[in-house]
Amino acid sequence: MRIVLVGGGVEPIPPTGYGGTERFIAELQAALRTAGHEVTVINRVRHRRLRDEYPFAWELPRLLRQEKFDVVHANSPVVGNRLAWARVPYVYTTHSRHWYYRDRLSHRWGYWLERRAVRHAAAAVALTESLALTMAAAVGPTRRPISVIPFGVDGNRFRPEWDQRNGHTALGVGVVAPVKRWELAAESLRSTGYRLVLVGPTPDPAYAARIRAVGGDSIELVGEVSDDDLAARYARSDVLVHPSRVELLSGTVVQGLSSGLPVIGGSALAGVVDDGRTGWAVPDGDVRGFVAGMRQRASELAENPTVRRQMGDAARATAQARYSWPRVVEQYVELYRSVAESSPRRA
Repeated sequence: MRIVLVGGGVEPIPPTGYGGTERFIAELQAALRTAGHEVTVINRVRHRRLRDEYPFAWELPRLLRQEKFDVVHANSPVVGNRLAWARVPYVYTTHSRHWYYRDRLSHRWGYWLERRAVRHAAAAVALTESLALTMAAAVGPTRRPISVIPFGVDGNRFRPEWDQRNGHTALGVGVVAPVKRWELAAESLRSTGYRLVLVGPTPDPAYAARIRAVGGDSIELVGEVSDDDLAARYARSDVLVHPSRVELLSGTVVQGLSSGLPVIGGSALAGVVDDGRTGWAVPDGDVRGFVAGMRQRASELAENPTVRRQMGDAARATAQARYSWPRVVEQYVELYRSVAESSPRRA
């Protein structure tokens, strides 16, 4: 098939740092090409500002006239709405927290754009079953039922190194910002025997200092690292912590599962980890209860290397079964073909 994947016009593809949507597009392009498909990415980056998405979306129909394609796949709501206005059929994958998290006017605007992009898409994709239900309730009737297709992961790149694990390293990956609630992870891991290693950009020095104050000597903030370094840290850690409350499907969690890491976090993990088998989604409605629950689960793993290994094996098996790129590509191609068959072709 001839497939056009459309970026957001804000960050480069592949990203130079931690850009989840951009990394998804880059890895999906590579996996589709491996499967024998012709794939073009359209993405024009200006100043790497959020508002740059609007001028990029405005010129997108012109850019598409230069391409031959069977299907267009959009990944941002401004782009989706522009395609709808231009009457270009598109597949739309949502990557937005706005389905759950809207405490600012800009969030509510984004939520409106998301709903409209889904409503006008030839086919819409949710990353999890729970998100698909949320979208369906918010959007109402769509052209076809919302599909559920997760992120993919490269199991050869993200794999465990069992003999390099020391039993004392808890890994956290993501931007060091309050929305991730790293201070709760730092507090919950104190006195468990784990050292918390946080990998990711630290744009807020005051928040970083707060985390260090909570974690003391048992926490290390390493900042951004190379892709190879990140994969090595997954491979040699013992457990992944992911305390974020709002998450659609974290690429971090999928990579952790593939690396054979039990995952401990909050409600954002529901439906992604299998409680007691690959990790735990600890109830997080009450902060004190959440911290206590995280500490209890971390202590159980710290004290029992046999359970850590069993859960790590189950985590990797789950990642290979649910999230391998060949499996994800198979699902997308099936959807693409359905959309292409019902849409005008670009010869």
